[in-house]
Amino acid sequence: MQPLTHWFEKRDPAPPAPPPSSAAQRRQRVSTLDATLVVLLAGDETALRPWRRRGYNVLPRAEAEEAVPGTVAFACALPGCCDLASAGARWWAKKRKKNPNFQTEVVDALKETEAALIATGAPYLLLTPAAPILKRLWKAPKLKISPHEYGGYLPPAAAHPRYSEAIPNQDAYQKRTYVYSGNGLVLPQRKPVPPVWVSMTSKKTGKTKNVAPMFAKRRYRGAQRAAPLGFMEGVAQCNARTLAGGV
Repeated sequence: MQPLTHWFEKRDPAPPAPPPSSAAQRRQRVSTLDATLVVLLAGDETALRPWRRRGYNVLPRAEAEEAVPGTVAFACALPGCCDLASAGARWWAKKRKKNPNFQTEVVDALKETEAALIATGAPYLLLTPAAPILKRLWKAPKLKISPHEYGGYLPPAAAHPRYSEAIPNQDAYQKRTYVYSGNGLVLPQRKPVPPVWVSMTSKKTGKTKNVAPMFAKRRYRGAQRAAPLGFMEGVAQCNARTLAGGV
């Protein structure tokens, strides 16, 4: 994750501004309700397709500095946290020998990212894998979700735009995720669909267990980091509006 820039720094409240005398001043006084931008600080831009469909423009972190304060309607980050999630636990001992602070550094980066989200002044969302260590090193999430719990926000025939082979239609898979949010973001109600399972047999123990499809094959590793699109659609339905040119 990149360090914060001046655009994200908090400032003391300024005195009331006089009536705007230029287009630039008018843009600076645009309220969140009139905002047309959404900011992605980390993660896959696919997560913000529901906002694009409604006419919003998406800014990646590299362009966020150019956004005029007050023009951002929503900010989110979906950083990878394999150094915290239990799926990467087998490598922790080796990583700890190399860097005893590797996990606290990841948590520090998450804190910094949330601070950047808060500083936009817009409703924000930060998603991480459901890693219990976060509760000890940082704080408990506002909510714990699984993609299948929000699959009802997607059409039944909705295939994933990037990982259709690994992710079932309607996000019908189980993967625990932590939700951190604030600045007035409204979280959607659950609309669950039954999760799809794949049976896997361990070569070591011979035991069979059910897992989500993207965990069944190594080549689906990218799908394991995919955003929960049903949940993101629900967030957009609760917080976005259709702008001119939106669908």
